[in-house]
Amino acid sequence: IFFLILILGLILRLYNLTLLPVFVDEAIYIRWAQVMQAEPTLRFLPLSDGKQPLFMWAVIPFLKLFTDPLFAGRLVSVLSGIGTSVGIFALSYLLFKNKIVSLVASLIYALSSFSVFFDRMGLVDSMLTMFGVWTLFFGIMTAKTLRLDFAMLTGVVLGGALLTKSPALFFVILFCFL
Repeated sequence: IFFLILILGLILRLYNLTLLPVFVDEAIYIRWAQVMQAEPTLRFLPLSDGKQPLFMWAVIPFLKLFTDPLFAGRLVSVLSGIGTSVGIFALSYLLFKNKIVSLVASLIYALSSFSVFFDRMGLVDSMLTMFGVWTLFFGIMTAKTLRLDFAMLTGVVLGGALLTKSPALFFVILFCFL
């Protein structure tokens, strides 16, 4: 059933992916990724505007696979949305130990118009959401088990969030409440 939920979420996010007009920030991020792909010395170009570069780094391999840069940039957000759906399933199972609750939670996320809209845009917010969910998952695992490997995974995922967008600092603050 979870596989069907993922397929449904993927279909909702991929169908007519380039139908929406290009958003200003999307154009900036995709253009930066194109420049970074063409000139390796400019891999940190987004830092000149105060932006973190992880999303643009993730777009670069998809620019090599697809001729449409808008599709390539939005596909990264779609895959981040699917990663969020998997993370919501894992997090809700960790918290409630009930597969039905986990399936319902991931189905709600897959069908939510808000998440479908933002997962179809080539913006960093989908990737930040994915890292936020996985940071919470590994943070709770670290608090429950006190194992070093989960603490390191929490740090890696949190580092990915900080390389995606600076509001990830709120994830650090929220760790005080775990």
